[in-house]
Amino acid sequence: MRVVLWAYFPDAEEILSKGAWATVSHTVASDIQVSADDVEKMIRFAKTKKLSSILDFPYYVFSIEGVSRSFTHQWVRYRIAAHMQQSLRYVKVDTSRADWFVVPPSILRMGIDATEKYIRGMLEAGRRYQELVSLVNPEDARFILPMGVKTHISSAFDAEEMIHIITQRTCFDAQWEIRTVAWCLLLAGLIVHPRIFSGVGPHCINIIDGRCRGFRRIRNCEEKAKQLHDTIQRLASKYRHRFEEMHVGEVLRIDLTEYLGFKVPEDFLKELQKRLGLSIDPSLYVLLEIVKRE
Repeated sequence: MRVVLWAYFPDAEEILSKGAWATVSHTVASDIQVSADDVEKMIRFAKTKKLSSILDFPYYVFSIEGVSRSFTHQWVRYRIAAHMQQSLRYVKVDTSRADWFVVPPSILRMGIDATEKYIRGMLEAGRRYQELVSLVNPEDARFILPMGVKTHISSAFDAEEMIHIITQRTCFDAQWEIRTVAWCLLLAGLIVHPRIFSGVGPHCINIIDGRCRGFRRIRNCEEKAKQLHDTIQRLASKYRHRFEEMHVGEVLRIDLTEYLGFKVPEDFLKELQKRLGLSIDPSLYVLLEIVKRE
């Protein structure tokens, strides 16, 4: 999985602050001068009072790659956003490779037998797709593809919607794929605009909410959420300084596999490859990239 933040306003915190202070001033927003303290106060006030018009000013464009169609079916339900996704009508899936589908970590944790059964089923679907795509157009051949087929999607949304997504989907009740993306969004937000995304997280630890809204289907989920939130904050602090020193156009890359992904053991991988006769690695690798904007 690869999550890329590639478009945003670097000075969004100052922009929204100027616009907000202008609403209680005789001075137009473009002429207002704001201090760091002014920015801090206004962002805190806007988040506490949920002033959506203020948080609508910052905009973010993400591209998400190596996720399943199961994920994107959930993702596009965020309608206060714009989405553009890879088309399976015009793009043929290369099922001759062994990495065209997602393997859920829960299946990997079940052991090598369950993993082998799952992968063989996907490979069979891929073979049938190749047979069909030589007979009919991809628009109709795609019907045989499983929901685990990998895709990529680009999405644009404002800070208010991004905070909404993070708050909902960092919860441990959320489906694992969209939860992983949500934690990536939080880290990206904390690096580029730390004042906007400070205190943002799942409902149980959100500075505005502070109460569980999930079903607690995972044991000790609130404790796990707090631990992961602390980790994300530490990573943000670590990488923010490096990001600030980067030149425009450079890309900050953060491997989050250790915290959000799942890497299969080496002996597991060797035995799986031996059984399948394929060079395949079903591990979930998670990479966050942030492009330095001017």
